Amino acid sequence: MAPSLTIDPLNGFMRIAGCSLVIARGLTKARAWAGLEHLHRSSVDHGNGYEWLAFDGVRFGGQPAGFSLGLHLGAVEQVTIGVSLPEAGREGGWPTQRAIEQEVGFTRKELSRQLSRPFDSGQEHFAWGVAWSLFDQKGFLASAGIRYAP
Repeated sequence: MAPSLTIDPLNGFMRIAGCSLVIARGLTKARAWAGLEHLHRSSVDHGNGYEWLAFDGVRFGGQPAGFSLGLHLGAVEQVTIGVSLPEAGREGGWPTQRAIEQEVGFTRKELSRQLSRPFDSGQEHFAWGVAWSLFDQKGFLASAGIRYAP
């Protein structure tokens, strides 16, 4: 079974069960790569100081999940999380509106459970940053993750 991805409510640190790497603001690309290479799926370098490293093979709230590290100038600033719900519907290879709403609801519940906040509006602010689970209308997808405070 894939290892669980968890978030510490006190500092926003993310951990993967069985992995010693701590994902947090300032984690360098080199350290992230060294600790997560076995989970790596893809990378996108925008050529302007922003880069995304995508990983698969974890579970979030018991569901198969992936996450992406958002780096600026080689260091983590945010982490996005996506889950794959088995009952979610697809049309033409794309998730349906209902499937997106299910993912948003699921990630809100799991963020609420892990971070001990209600997430009624879809986002919660902490001293260490913000966590969210929202429908991204422009991208027509579920958007969830953590953005660390500077």
